[in-house]
Amino acid sequence: MFDILFSFNFVWIAALIIVLATTTAYFCLFLHRHLLYIPAAEWLTEHIYCPIIRVFLLILMAFLLFPLMFENTAYSQLFQLFFQPSFLVNMINILFLSSLVFSFIAILNHSAVAMPILSCIATGLFFQHQIAIPADIEFSWITSGSVFGKILLWMIVTYMISRWLSETVSEWIDLRFMVTDSKNLITDINYLVLQIPIVLVYGQSLTMQTVEFSST
Repeated sequence: MFDILFSFNFVWIAALIIVLATTTAYFCLFLHRHLLYIPAAEWLTEHIYCPIIRVFLLILMAFLLFPLMFENTAYSQLFQLFFQPSFLVNMINILFLSSLVFSFIAILNHSAVAMPILSCIATGLFFQHQIAIPADIEFSWITSGSVFGKILLWMIVTYMISRWLSETVSEWIDLRFMVTDSKNLITDINYLVLQIPIVLVYGQSLTMQTVEFSST
């Protein structure tokens, strides 16, 4: 995985995701502030509009990182999936409905838990349709307990990093620009950007399925 982290492609992908995550967080904050006193619109923003935007960003993130994890897959090949009947629609529906269900479940409604799960689902769907189904590989979402443990560990690490960054950066922004309550904005950005290592760890576990299949 470290060879991916130090590659030029990873640097520009990470930079793009940071820019898009920041834009998404600002846009959602803008909607919340302007629709604060309209209950129906506020609910739609919280449970429909912003989650859909985040779903698109997670799909893009998985799409961009996938060829880095699976070197034999080019972007042009992966892009062909979107021309398959209902692939993109089904992918969006699965991710959006999952995020909607998570928002009503106490344990899963926190971004520290929901976002990693959605990131893994997006990556898994690309793997399933691009590699597993064409190669007739028996696809398993979680290959082993150690993989689950690694993902859980990274979820805890990203939560701690995000919490520290949110406190530190938001305090600096509040003092520097004479604003208040920038913590929620920084937190949203952090949780989106910090899905990158989750996707890489999960993708690495999926590559092991192709290795095991080729060795049989």
